Amino acid sequence: MARFHVYRLKQAETLVVDLQADLFDALKTRIVAPLIPASDFAHVMSRLNPRVTIGEDAYVIAIHLLAAISVSQLDEMVTDLSSRRDDIVAATDFAFQGF
Repeated sequence: MARFHVYRLKQAETLVVDLQADLFDALKTRIVAPLIPASDFAHVMSRLNPRVTIGEDAYVIAIHLLAAISVSQLDEMVTDLSSRRDDIVAATDFAFQGF
């Protein structure tokens, strides 16, 4: 598992981005946020919900819907969003700190 990697969930077509620090890889859970197709997202707060493109598809990272899930729920790694690290960290900071 690696922070900022995007995984498909085993029981759904849902994509999630791993937000958990790699320091905690030994845990059997990961903190993730779902990626929602941008066309399905009515109101985007850009600081809270960064937009990303995977292939030709646009998504919004739904930071406000983050959750802890079992590692066993994660399937294949789809892509790496490490290049968007600053935006994703800023969004999580905004969710918890309000700035």
